[in-house]
Amino acid sequence: MSEQLFEQFDPVSAKQWKQSIQAGLRGADYNETLLTQTPEGITIKPFYNAETTPNNCNVSYPESWSVTQAIFVHDTRIARGLMLKSIDGGAEAILLQAKTVFDAPALFEGLQLAGITLYCDFDFYTADFLKEFSAAAQQSGAEVHLGIDIIGHLARSGNWIHSNEQDHQLLIESIKTPLASGFGVHIDNYGNAGANAMQQLAYGLAHTNEYLNYLAQKDAFPAELSISYHWSIGPNYFMEIAKFRAFKLLLASLQHEYDTNIRGVHLARPSRRNKTIYDPNVNMLRTTTECMSAVLGGVDAVCNLPYDAVYHKSNDFGERISRNQLLILKHESYFDQVINAADGAYFIEDLTKDLAEKALEVFKQIEASGGLVNALKLGTIQRKIKEQAKAVQEAFNNDALPLLGTNLYPKSDEKVGQTVELYPFLKQEQRKTIIEPLIIKRIAENHEKNRLDNE
Repeated sequence: MSEQLFEQFDPVSAKQWKQSIQAGLRGADYNETLLTQTPEGITIKPFYNAETTPNNCNVSYPESWSVTQAIFVHDTRIARGLMLKSIDGGAEAILLQAKTVFDAPALFEGLQLAGITLYCDFDFYTADFLKEFSAAAQQSGAEVHLGIDIIGHLARSGNWIHSNEQDHQLLIESIKTPLASGFGVHIDNYGNAGANAMQQLAYGLAHTNEYLNYLAQKDAFPAELSISYHWSIGPNYFMEIAKFRAFKLLLASLQHEYDTNIRGVHLARPSRRNKTIYDPNVNMLRTTTECMSAVLGGVDAVCNLPYDAVYHKSNDFGERISRNQLLILKHESYFDQVINAADGAYFIEDLTKDLAEKALEVFKQIEASGGLVNALKLGTIQRKIKEQAKAVQEAFNNDALPLLGTNLYPKSDEKVGQTVELYPFLKQEQRKTIIEPLIIKRIAENHEKNRLDNE
């Protein structure tokens, strides 16, 4: 068939689309009926076409994305075994997590990790550990992203790791390591605390700019700089796709201002915000679509959250299922065959552009007021996130925000009290902090507490 199919149809203008829609509304108000306002301040329209969205955003994508498994390091012997088991099971990258110092040479002893990427998320860093870990990790042959994020630690805990001066010296030391990247930006802190997509973009960009400013002031800017970004993935499928794409546009603009080459490496993991302890199998559905949106948004690696991570200790079944979800997406659903599937989709292109523009405005406001760290010290960031989290919480409490199996179609006879191994609710720790820390809390917590009390 020589004639193209679409050439058989006359083009339809945006005006014609709107007229046709209004006719179908039979007198109902177009704006009130079909225009939706998002928490990000973006108006969602009922249709998009080449006239409303004439240009693509030209977002860069990685050649492929990595199936990633999270492993907590406490006993190095156990952690080493879990790493090998995960890789044998199909993992292409590992997210190492730890809360205390561990024996790095013992962890990597005998491991040959060529072709494997390691992402790090540690609650501590010292100069000695930094050198020891870097040497051992490099010897393993893995591509390592150390992920030191001193501002992220400040935002999450309310305190520096050691002190302002010592922590910034660690930052300088991190970029001197021979690893793929030394420092990172934990945008997931903001997302897991309740920030909407636009806020995550603005705060993530301001967070990055704090580091770039400091390196420029200390004349420590390398010719090429790699930064590892840790993201949480929310439930709004198309918004999340646009979020990841928009940040790449924003980072490219920031790179231009510093006249340097900045490589962003993006690791995404489903947020805990919307995960539940009741009807937990629904969490598998939530994480599947969330991981899909991250892949389509162009991240480098996806680390799934086990369906029972909220209330169970790490276990072989939960970890295997979480990994298999990604393997199915990649190898059976062919999510590795097209690297730019979202390009040219009018709605996603429009959403990407709107998100980037709104986030850039908020970023400029943060910079004009003294930067992200100053905003954290003043409590501005925390207040904005709490306002957003409160609005979402009220929507859930009023059943305007449904969570399947929890406030929508709950199993009335379900009892989970005997299966809970981890405390699944917010822990209030009394400690002295120099700033107000971000509050990480799931949406369903109060609802679940009441239900558990009445089992």
